[in-house]
Amino acid sequence: MKKANIPHFGLYGESSWINNPEFFHIEDIESRSSNLGWKINPHRHTQLFQILILKSGEAKVQLDEQQHKLQGAWAIIVPAGVVHGFRFAPDTDGRVISIAEPLVEEAYQEKAANFIKPLLSQPCYINFNGHRNLFSELWPLIQQLENESARIREGRALMSEYLIKAILLLLHRQRISGVTSISNKAEGSHAQHLKELIEQNYRQHWSSDQYAQALGTSTSRLNRVSKRAFNQSILDLAHDRLLIEAKRSLIYTARSVEEISYDLGFKDPGYFSRFFKRSAGIPPGKFRALSNQPSI
Repeated sequence: MKKANIPHFGLYGESSWINNPEFFHIEDIESRSSNLGWKINPHRHTQLFQILILKSGEAKVQLDEQQHKLQGAWAIIVPAGVVHGFRFAPDTDGRVISIAEPLVEEAYQEKAANFIKPLLSQPCYINFNGHRNLFSELWPLIQQLENESARIREGRALMSEYLIKAILLLLHRQRISGVTSISNKAEGSHAQHLKELIEQNYRQHWSSDQYAQALGTSTSRLNRVSKRAFNQSILDLAHDRLLIEAKRSLIYTARSVEEISYDLGFKDPGYFSRFFKRSAGIPPGKFRALSNQPSI
C-alpha cells in the first residue's frame, strides 16, 4: 500500500457507513481482525472517533508515524482523521467502539464538555495496568453498551449515549491521573484549555501572547503552567502540533512540500523547510523518502 493512498473507511474494510449523527458501533477485536491475520492495515476515518479497549493480550499500534507495543489493559483514543493500524497477538481480548463525531460533540454544550473535549483532539494511550479497580468499573459499561447495540428496545439510542459519555468520563479520569501531576485545579483547567486552543489555531501561528490573552492570563504565567503540565513552553507545544501535521501530510498525502507549507499557514515554503529541518533534524523531502517503508 502506498502511503499517499491511505484509505478512508467508515468501519475498517467497509467503503460506506450510515450518515447518522447518532451512529455508534461496538465489536470485539477478534470478530474483525482474526480473519485478517490479526492485522489492521493503516487507514483513517473522516467522521468517526474510535476507542479501543484492550482487556488482555498484546497489540502493536501505529498512530500516525509513531508506533508502540502495548500489553495488558489499555485504552487507545483515535480521533477522526488520525492514521492508525494494528497488529494484535492472537486471542487478544478487547472491544472497538466507533462513534459519529456529532454524537460526541453534542457534549460540548453540556457539563461534560471539560471532561470529554480533551479526548477528541489528540490520539493517546491510557494505561490501566496496575489500575484494575478502575478497569473493573469500565468493563461493565462496555458490556452494557454491547447489549444495547445488540437489541432493539425503547430508549436504546439515549441509553447508548449515556453509556458512551460514562465511558469517556472514566477514560478522562484515568488519563488525568496518569499524565498530569498538576495539583492546582485552575492551573489544570488552563493547561487543558491551552491544548484545545492550540488545536484550533496552530495553522494561524498564534503567538504566546495571543494564547495568554485568549485564556485571560499573562504569558509568563501560562508558560509556567505549560511547563509544569507538559514540560514544554507554549510555543514548543504549538510547534510540535505543526510538526505532527507536517509529518502526517508528508507521509500520507501526495501533496508537494510547497502545498503542505501553505496549508499549514507558512507564507514562504523555504521557511517551512527550515522550520521542519530544525524541528525534525532532516529536510521534509528526506523525511518523506525515509518514511516510505512498510508499516507494522
